[in-house]
Amino acid sequence: MTRKSYVTSMPDKTGAFLLASKIIAKNSGNIVRVSYNKAVDLHTLFIDVEASDENLDEIGKELESVGYINNKISEINVIVVEIKIPDTTGAVLPVLKILDRYDINISYINSSTNSTLYQNFKMGLLIENPKIIKLLLDDISELYQIDILDYNDSEKNLDNTIFYIRLANEMQKLLDLTIEKTMEFISESNRVLQMLQGKGENPDKVFGYIRRFAYFISKHKGSDFKADIEKVKINDSITLYSIQPPCGSNTYIFVTTDELVLVDTGYAIYADEMFNIFNQLFQDWNKRSKKIYITHADVDHCGLLSKLEDVKICLNKKSADSLYRQNIGIPDYRENNDLHLGYSKLSRIISGYTPPNTNRFEIIDSNTPEVHDELLHIGDFKIDNLVFEAFEGSGGHLYGEMIFVCRKYGIVITGDNLVNINGFSPERAEFNSLAPYLMGSVNVDSRKATEIRNQIFSLIENIEKRNKKPCIICGGHGPISELIGRRLVNSSQVLYG
Repeated sequence: MTRKSYVTSMPDKTGAFLLASKIIAKNSGNIVRVSYNKAVDLHTLFIDVEASDENLDEIGKELESVGYINNKISEINVIVVEIKIPDTTGAVLPVLKILDRYDINISYINSSTNSTLYQNFKMGLLIENPKIIKLLLDDISELYQIDILDYNDSEKNLDNTIFYIRLANEMQKLLDLTIEKTMEFISESNRVLQMLQGKGENPDKVFGYIRRFAYFISKHKGSDFKADIEKVKINDSITLYSIQPPCGSNTYIFVTTDELVLVDTGYAIYADEMFNIFNQLFQDWNKRSKKIYITHADVDHCGLLSKLEDVKICLNKKSADSLYRQNIGIPDYRENNDLHLGYSKLSRIISGYTPPNTNRFEIIDSNTPEVHDELLHIGDFKIDNLVFEAFEGSGGHLYGEMIFVCRKYGIVITGDNLVNINGFSPERAEFNSLAPYLMGSVNVDSRKATEIRNQIFSLIENIEKRNKKPCIICGGHGPISELIGRRLVNSSQVLYG
């Protein structure tokens, strides 16, 4: 069965949802999620339905036929006016007739007697055609005194009927989204809101974080893309680069005589900027043989996988399965967690993520147990003369998470199991605070994540004891680090930033 989200616009009257339910039931659909909040939006109702593809199409057509689905996002002008209307029976009717003649919807109306001969009617008017505003106001002013008030977003009494329309138009312009993607954006925003409201969060804060997330990623394009680059000389034939973008995960590149080996690739939205860096660092970038390893299948670690064509992607079976799920349009392993589903989908939309071609996968493990609690050795691989052991975690951060360890040279690539928070710039610290709020936690299972983190610390300590020097710790975010008392600090082995 396929699951589909419908963003519906229903009249605010008894039986509206019943009609939608009948249409869904008639076509053998099962409602798996419904969300409606009159305080946020008077008309918009979100419905997730499971059914066959054929029945989902029929449900969509019937909902559209009764006026419940409108995929046209109009440019809405909202004006708030105050009209002085005589405090007599029927005096407001001429104004309502003018609004009806111009097909204007009222998003907000408020009035009360005030011991005078007039009532001040405060109205919020939704106007799709800005050319009629002057005509509308002229007609009303011929009858009654009218003032135009500035729209005040903090006015708590205002009905937020226009909220999702405004958000949709804002995000469509910011991210250059199609209508389909725009509707998906507001649907997933509602999903995040529904989850966080269950924890007592208010809509203003939730949507504030979603906006910050979208703007933060978008504003760092082009000349505003300021990546930090670190370099470590591993031995005479191998050099390691760490590229730390303003948003998203680090990308590591091992430079050998014969090839370039990448570990993780950041957000897709920064493809142009990252390729510029690659070409600056390696003048023969396009000619060099390449290979990619990923630590786990999160969107911000896999963004360039679909952009690096004809390059082998080396990963474990669980990560491959998660990416395969993305390709066929079903929730991946991050999205199997209801708390993380909305955020993950928003990440895909905002960053322009496209799943990679699964034909390019090279699986590095076999017969790995589906469930285990320990940091499990699942295979080995070589980068030139470096021998790496691949370990799979228990899935505390994400099912299929891996770390890569070269004991001889003390290199430990941890993905998001370890992150050098202490090395964050203030801007990166701000960005990395958004996901924990919008998901509740970046980890699928915080208890397991803590246990695996402690096992990684023990592994690092054992390697350092044998090598008699600090390990080179390459976390998912932040500068290359070393361990001091189970605290990550910036590495002393970096040659330059």
